[in-house]
Amino acid sequence: MAAKPKEYFDIRTAKENGSYNISADSIAPELLRRKFSKLSTVEKVFYLSIIFSAVMLAVGMVFVRTKIIEVEQNTLEIQTEVSTKEDTLKLYDQQINELMNPDRVSGQAKDNGLKSNNENVIKATK
Repeated sequence: MAAKPKEYFDIRTAKENGSYNISADSIAPELLRRKFSKLSTVEKVFYLSIIFSAVMLAVGMVFVRTKIIEVEQNTLEIQTEVSTKEDTLKLYDQQINELMNPDRVSGQAKDNGLKSNNENVIKATK
């Protein structure tokens, strides 16, 4: 039997003609329409709710992933800022310790003509 062009085939005549080489896209709309029309209203609502839930779940997952990335980025920025401020604080503490060195204080006093009297020295605390 000679092969007919694809537009002559449909699901009903394919079996009669003995040919099963049918393109799925040539019968898909009609097949889906028939399958969907056989479903009851409850089944249609059930399947549509499952599809809707799956779409909403996918959108929700994308939203959550985006928020997680945003929070991680903000956390990284804050950690960087805290690290910078800690480094600055350590530098200031080091400068304070250098300025409060007893040898330096004595040297400054001698340069300005003052005498060192250890009885008058009081150690300042933070």
